[in-house]
Amino acid sequence: MRGWGVIAFLAILVGWSALTMNEDKEMTRSGESQTATGIAVGQKAPDFTLQALDGTSASLSDFRSQPVMINFWATWCPPCRAEMPDMERFYQNHEVEVLAVNLTTTEYSKGEVQQFVAEIGVSFPILLDEANEVASLYQIQPLPTSLFIDREGVIRHINVGPMNEEMMIRVLDQMEF
Repeated sequence: MRGWGVIAFLAILVGWSALTMNEDKEMTRSGESQTATGIAVGQKAPDFTLQALDGTSASLSDFRSQPVMINFWATWCPPCRAEMPDMERFYQNHEVEVLAVNLTTTEYSKGEVQQFVAEIGVSFPILLDEANEVASLYQIQPLPTSLFIDREGVIRHINVGPMNEEMMIRVLDQMEF
């Protein structure tokens, strides 16, 4: 019976640790935590240029003077797939640019990305990180990870894990303009 008590204690400890980790995942303007990325809130967002799924190219600096949400994602990631419809509504209903950076090196094929985007019907740019350069630049670990950047190009919020539209709106509203 004593062995079960130890197992129960360990299970509770692991569960508590998981809850604590979830609380640390959402990063705020104060930038106390850097568990998800090597960049921090309050820093200038590194510029990048990627080819979009539609064949055009886009740079983060193209969107200076407007708030930007950069979302790192992949089609094989269920939480990434789940948040896409909310991101589309957020993009359609608010003055924010959404850049969805697909970690293309982790995909089976670019066709899978095209098929998923067509199924969901997203209208924001899908950027292809085909050499994992931008994910490395931003030191992205878990997917999805979203960064909110203000009009001056400063990172104001980092969120690890999926977001719904309400969460996105709340972050956008809290950003200083």
